[in-house]
Amino acid sequence: MGFFENIKNTVTDASQKVSGAVKNFKVEDITSNLKVYEKYFSENELWQKVEKFGKTMGATILYPVLLLYNLLKSNEVNLKEKAMIIGTLGYVILPLDFLPDALPGGFTDDELGLLAAITALASCLSEEIQQTSKEQLRNLLGEFDERALDSVAKIIHGANNFINRKQ
Repeated sequence: MGFFENIKNTVTDASQKVSGAVKNFKVEDITSNLKVYEKYFSENELWQKVEKFGKTMGATILYPVLLLYNLLKSNEVNLKEKAMIIGTLGYVILPLDFLPDALPGGFTDDELGLLAAITALASCLSEEIQQTSKEQLRNLLGEFDERALDSVAKIIHGANNFINRKQ
């Protein structure tokens, strides 16, 4: 299965979680206006959200949050990419977003935005950042099924393969 098929399947799976709750949902609804969400980012509020909802979010959502947070703290990204990360994490922090977090499947929109950012920034996600994020995830959740991270790993791998083929 190719990179775009993986992305499509991941988005389709996530969208199906809330298919009855939201009609005509598009990833672009989240990603097109990331600048709007930048003002909601604060490191303190991010960690409060993680502490409060981390177990509810689970590894599949929390891992991309940690990847982006650690990428933001690194020297691997430029100012434009940092703005994308801050906007994405600001969206995650917002409790009343496209799908309110309190609803069943309420983190699906957050997950889609996170996966879109991970796809765009895959080439910046070093092995060190990925390992640090996994260690933080273990500290937050304890033991978890590593297969929960497979979709994120496939996106990173697929995006990097796609970029390498283009060069």
